[in-house]
Amino acid sequence: MESEKIEALITFLQAAGQRERLHILGILAEQATAVPDLARRLGVKETAVVKHINRLKQANLVTETAPYTYQLNQSGLEQLNHTVFHRGDSGHQETLRQRVLRHYTDGSRLKQLPENSAELREIAGWLADLFETGVEYPEKEVNARVEQAHPDFAELRRLMVDFGFMTRSWGVYQKVENKA
Repeated sequence: MESEKIEALITFLQAAGQRERLHILGILAEQATAVPDLARRLGVKETAVVKHINRLKQANLVTETAPYTYQLNQSGLEQLNHTVFHRGDSGHQETLRQRVLRHYTDGSRLKQLPENSAELREIAGWLADLFETGVEYPEKEVNARVEQAHPDFAELRRLMVDFGFMTRSWGVYQKVENKA
């Protein structure tokens, strides 16, 4: 293993290698959380949480979203993954769409909606693949097709339009060319 990869892995392990810090990362992976709430959930003093947070920030694992409120730094984790595990062979690298579909679907059904805009865009593109370009679809048919993937067809229908994968005019939808 190259020295850059070893150093990145050591930095991660030193930052995350304590029970409290792993617990903090788990909480922040679910949602942004303020220091007092973290202290309460961990059963430790706020000063201890601040020390743990500072160590996690140094390792680029958390980011501050508001004063004393933090969230997991997804891009920091992705960078670590790329640095440590990327083999330079992009032919085998998982695309964002593949990762999103693996995480949020069971193949044909959507398990949950992501909160991240880029991931939502991938879900909208995946749903738009249910339709052919140049064909007009009444809203009822769009609903029926999308409902096969998830019961909240109205939200998903709006996502496809909002992200520009489909157009809507007078209740008629069309897939946009070259967007998916």
